Amino acid sequence: MRNIQIHAPTLRADITGLQNEESGVTIFRGIPFASITKRWTQSIIHKSLSSPFDATNFGPRCPQPAHESIIPVALHNPDPGENEYQCLNLNIALPNEAISMSETRNLLPVMVWVHGYQPEILSNIAKEAGNPVVIVQIQYRLGAFGFLASDDLAEEHASKSEDKETNPFGNFGMVDQRNAFEWVKNNIQDFGGDPANVTAFGLSAGSGSLHMHIIGGDPLFDRAILMSGSAPMMGPLPQETFQAKWRILCQKAGVLEESREVRMQRLRALPPDTLMKMLGSGTVAPMADGTLLPKSWTIGTLQPESRCKEIIIGDVRMDAIIFDPLIQHIPQKLFKQLINTCFPNPSDAEKFCTLFGFAQDYQPFEDFRDAVRFFLSTVIFHYPNLRIAETFSGKSYLYHFEEPSPYSGPTNGLPVHGQCAVFMYGNDKPSWPESGQRTSAEMAHLWTAFANGKEPWEPFETSKRYMRFGPDGECGLKTRDDDELRDYGYLDWLREHFEQARSLVFSLEYGLSR
Repeated sequence: MRNIQIHAPTLRADITGLQNEESGVTIFRGIPFASITKRWTQSIIHKSLSSPFDATNFGPRCPQPAHESIIPVALHNPDPGENEYQCLNLNIALPNEAISMSETRNLLPVMVWVHGYQPEILSNIAKEAGNPVVIVQIQYRLGAFGFLASDDLAEEHASKSEDKETNPFGNFGMVDQRNAFEWVKNNIQDFGGDPANVTAFGLSAGSGSLHMHIIGGDPLFDRAILMSGSAPMMGPLPQETFQAKWRILCQKAGVLEESREVRMQRLRALPPDTLMKMLGSGTVAPMADGTLLPKSWTIGTLQPESRCKEIIIGDVRMDAIIFDPLIQHIPQKLFKQLINTCFPNPSDAEKFCTLFGFAQDYQPFEDFRDAVRFFLSTVIFHYPNLRIAETFSGKSYLYHFEEPSPYSGPTNGLPVHGQCAVFMYGNDKPSWPESGQRTSAEMAHLWTAFANGKEPWEPFETSKRYMRFGPDGECGLKTRDDDELRDYGYLDWLREHFEQARSLVFSLEYGLSR
């Protein structure tokens, strides 16, 4: 790679990036798009950069708890260190020839990934497939740093904020994302991208937050690709949920009896690691604040008149394998009690057990684990995606991912959560079997074609067919009737009992966190 410098008029800066003549890709790294002045305050978008600006190194990421995952990390996420106040940065990858497009105004479509990871290989694949794009990958505040809320924060916000109508007192990570999209709209033309042609795409929580932006009505992007994540899987969580976590934090920090000002000062002074240890595990998701996000939403919530007119939405058959560390701690007796609580009608409880493979009494752990995987995959991922594809007001394209993991370990040979993004990026493609390489190439081609305004396959609302990626490198359209890999026997029953099934998911999490 060699250094290359461009002049960015809207940012009023000369910016140095890296250009790879072999791959034909130029990348700019670690560009700050917003600043954070204080913990638990809204970020402020940058309107300029210091000049000259060195964009050859990745910027720091947001602190987050270290946790053991059974899913291999194969997206080559760099580790430049953590910094709570300097984590709002982004990376931009583009074809080398796009550098001059900002001058000719022959701008390329933009794809914004939420969040992290390296985009060079996907950028090169898009160019070779005839679907050149400018790829932007953003970071935002995570966990307690991005999504904690409380009465204290609400009172502080009410006393100081001048923009209460547009900015909530929580959901800091969501506002970070919004600021990143605003930065793209204001500045991406300096990098050869078209601010009026933006496709957002993300995985898991990143995908869920994009769906929230859609139902919240923010005109941030034209299309979205939602990969194993939607708004129903992330709430809505009321303010009371966050206040309970806040009280626990105050108790552990020894500030519960102090004044609000003293509590805020001491909690903001806690080192990030200390704060994360005090809060422990558990979901910290966006809040239904009524400002940035609706006060409530359901699986059938329709987005308002929105800039986003098309979505690709899908999942992996064994998405819920990410919960295996949780599943091994679920007492079967507790689970059966929760089933009876959430389904008080005995016939409903019996039908639930039959559909998802639970025995009425004790069953071998492997059978119980597989049943929980099937249940959680269905209720958190598969069924919400199907309903969103059915009810979306624009064009929707549904997919299911079935290509097995090529990595060693407990997920080898299984289609698992996150694998769709691994294959879409293709960073490890040379080491995969030929079948996996075919699936990877097809995903990258269709994703970037969609960003270029092309129809990836038949819309689900008209054909009721979805794209199946894999296994064995075979990609093609399927219906529920001819897909031998997925069991849809639950579908009619779950349409009538989804809220009860969803309450079982939240009851399970609450029961294990006490």
